[in-house]
Amino acid sequence: MTARFATTNAWNYRRANRDDIVELASWRGAGSLGLRPHFHDESQVALVLSGSRAFRIDDTTVTVPAGHAALIPAGMLHAPIATPDAETVCLNAYIPASRASSSLRIVNVGHRWRSVDAIAPEHILEIADDIVSREPSRSAGRIERRELGIALMESVEPIGTIAAGFGRSREGFSRMVRREFGVAPHAFRQLARLNRARGLLRAGEPVAAVAADAGFSDQSHLTRLFRRTFGTTPGVYWRD
Repeated sequence: MTARFATTNAWNYRRANRDDIVELASWRGAGSLGLRPHFHDESQVALVLSGSRAFRIDDTTVTVPAGHAALIPAGMLHAPIATPDAETVCLNAYIPASRASSSLRIVNVGHRWRSVDAIAPEHILEIADDIVSREPSRSAGRIERRELGIALMESVEPIGTIAAGFGRSREGFSRMVRREFGVAPHAFRQLARLNRARGLLRAGEPVAAVAADAGFSDQSHLTRLFRRTFGTTPGVYWRD
């Protein structure tokens, strides 16, 4: 790692300065932070060194104990759940979506590291590749899901128009989006805008410009949703 992580009771984001790891985030504190449901454009590796992490996925609570790593695929809706007050140490690594499984997967990696600073990028990629290598062949349904996400993220057309393009009524389209992504079309678009904002901030664009470019009404609107979703403010994230 090129920079040491802080040990405050908050998510601490760092750029990885590599093509194969988009960014890193560490947590060390009492329990872990509960956040609103969201998804990422990247695959997320959550590596727990002590304590535990818990996520709500498809109405199920999934726990990742110490000595384990979870791979959350790009585009998967998940809600981190606040855990009890035992100290939790965790490293999140966000990697290109090409390293992805079709569902959340958890593997036992043992107690190999005493701190997040001891975890090298190669360790993270080794974990991700091990999980992906166990993945069964993708189904045709995964292709439709990807096309659905692209249509919602890239089109500026009303939801009813997009629905017609998929041969669905607005109501039928909303049901399909909820089935595939766990949220309504409008909510999915809002989360996609938050991920766009995150990418623009990583590229160094000022917060006010990011709010406008990502389609938020103003900077305070972006800040409020960003903090509830990612556990930090756009200003802090931009400076890290």
